[in-house]
Amino acid sequence: MSSPGRLATINRVMAVLDTAEAAVAAAGALERAGFASGDVLVLAGERDAERIDSLGNAGGAWARARRLLSFTLADQMVDLAVYVAALRDGRTVLSVLVAGEGGRGRAKRALAGSGAHFVNFFGRFATEDMVPWRGPELPLPPWLRR
Repeated sequence: MSSPGRLATINRVMAVLDTAEAAVAAAGALERAGFASGDVLVLAGERDAERIDSLGNAGGAWARARRLLSFTLADQMVDLAVYVAALRDGRTVLSVLVAGEGGRGRAKRALAGSGAHFVNFFGRFATEDMVPWRGPELPLPPWLRR
């Protein structure tokens, strides 16, 4: 499961699963695809929503400035707010550390095959849409929608 502290997002594929059972199945699929169990984080509930810290609130002014710069450089950084909203809506988010394009592809196949949606890769300087959101939209402010 998840560990304490602010969640790192660089070189990670993140995905939404609508049920805890689907998240367990997806975590198993990632392990069968060759990802170490320590590289797969299963996030659930308010505590993990706060760990994502999509607006940089946990780290003070410096973290907010860094997050604003991230929003400017990578248009998908606003997607972190969607993961926060999904967790607060009772869904589960998986985050898996990946290396290279091969790792991204393996993660995408394992997650999509397990019913995951809103799958995105967050690199240091670029992001990638992998699987779109499926189902009713979450309540988000208009400025956080793409």
